[in-house]
Order: sequence, then structure tokens, then C-alpha cells
Amino acid sequence: MDKGLKQRDLLYVSNANGTVNVYRYWQRTLAGVLTDFKQPMGACADSAGDVYIADYQAQKIYKYHHGGTKPIAVLDDSPYKPWACSVAPANGNLAVANSPYGTYAKGGNIAIYASGSGKPAILQGSGGHFIGCAYDDHGDLLVGSEYRYSPFWYDQFYYLPKHGTKLLPMTLPGLGSYSSHFGVVEGLAWDGKYWVVGPIYDQLFLYSINIKARYVGKITLSGGYPYAGPIWIYRKNLQSRGTQAVAGNNESNGVVSYWKYPAGGSAIGEITKDLDAPFGVAVSMGTP
Repeated sequence: MDKGLKQRDLLYVSNANGTVNVYRYWQRTLAGVLTDFKQPMGACADSAGDVYIADYQAQKIYKYHHGGTKPIAVLDDSPYKPWACSVAPANGNLAVANSPYGTYAKGGNIAIYASGSGKPAILQGSGGHFIGCAYDDHGDLLVGSEYRYSPFWYDQFYYLPKHGTKLLPMTLPGLGSYSSHFGVVEGLAWDGKYWVVGPIYDQLFLYSINIKARYVGKITLSGGYPYAGPIWIYRKNLQSRGTQAVAGNNESNGVVSYWKYPAGGSAIGEITKDLDAPFGVAVSMGTP
């Protein structure tokens, strides 16, 4: 890992070859590579800049300091397989979207690690492969899963209020046929004002939730479609709304693209070097 990264915003990108690349976010230059993963998938960062990497095959979540080279903590998520994660800004709770061990048919869950450590509380849905989760600034959680009803895959969503103890089924209007038959929703995010669902092909869908979900609109990302990975919304701080979006496309060797947010449109920048089918992305903020 390069030196002098404390004040730099860093982008973490998981690769199919078992590595996680670390880039200077604004310069889009490689700062280092984290190794010794089996199958790193989703990633997330907390308000202190610490980064969590969900290792699907190892059934563990690894925690790193901003710019660190060795994990400072390892959470054993077995017998489940962690796919994605999110950290609540208010209290540091870590939510992990889990796939069941050995099958996609049923048995996945959301694991909530209080303050990002210890033994998790396990919250069950109606089964399936949990693929995404996102906290808002208040500590409410939106969750996404997919289940198979042969021969198709279907998406299903849940909501967990800050002090809730059960996942509440949530219908997201406006998705239409996008989330039917294909199981294409790979990511959930919070942009400081709305929940972001997608990318679904080249679309991001925005929602506000107060008991029920309200469809706000959608954003089109052209010139670099992130087909297979979740998105990260860059926010300068908790008082601001997102200004950029970044996601990976795992076709061929892959590319990581940047877009203006919420404007969308054509990609304003790309990372193409040193990637191998990139999937998860997370931004760790530098210290001012």
C-alpha cells in the first residue's frame, strides 16, 4: 500500500481473482492491493473510514482501517455466505446480507452486528438469497433479496425501522417488469435523501419510505452500464446529498465507471487497469 493516504478518499473494489484494489478516488490511480481473500463480494465503509469486505466463500467479513494493509477484525459469518453490507452512521451497526450455505433456494438472512462486532442478531425473511442492504442516516435499513420460482428469479424487498426487530415486506412501486423474472437488482444505497435501487441495467430507481415506499423517479446511466455490481453514492459528509455515483462492470476484465449524481448521463471517468471482473465498491473518506 502506498504511503500518505490518510487524507485521501479511497475507493475499494473487489475482484473475481480474490483481491481488493484500493484506488485514490479522485485521481483514479492504484494505491494498493489487498490479498488473501477467497471470493470478496460486497464492501462498505463506516463514518470513521474503516472498510468491511464481505468474503462469500470464506464466510467471513474483514475489517480494515482506512488505507490499512492487514485486517483489524474478522467476523465469522458461518454457516452463511456474506454477499453485501452496510454500516449505520449513527451507531456503527453492521448489516450483512447473507446467502444460505450450499443453496440459493431458501434460508438466507440479514445479520446485524451491534457496533460492527460480536455475535449478530439474525433476521429472517421469506427465504432466498439476500443480495443488498442500505442504512439511511437515521438507522433505518432497506434490504433486497432474490428467490427462484423455476425457471425465473424474482426480487423481494424488506424494511427494518431503526428500533425494529423484524424485517417488514416492502413493495417498491415503479420497478415494473425490471425486477420480475430476472432477479437483476444487485445493489441498494442511500444518497442522503433517497434510497437508490440498482443499477438495473442502466437505471437507478429512487424511493422515500415512511411505512410505505414512494417512487420518486429514476436516473439513467449512459456510456458505461454497470451490469453486475452494486453502486456507491459518494457523499462529502452526512449533511450533504451524493454528488457522484460509482460502480463496476464485470464484463471481460471489467471497468469501474463514475457518473455525476443525481444527473446521471454519460460516465465522467473510468478505471480500466488492474481489474478482474470487479463487483463490490466502497469509498473510505480521508481525514481532513
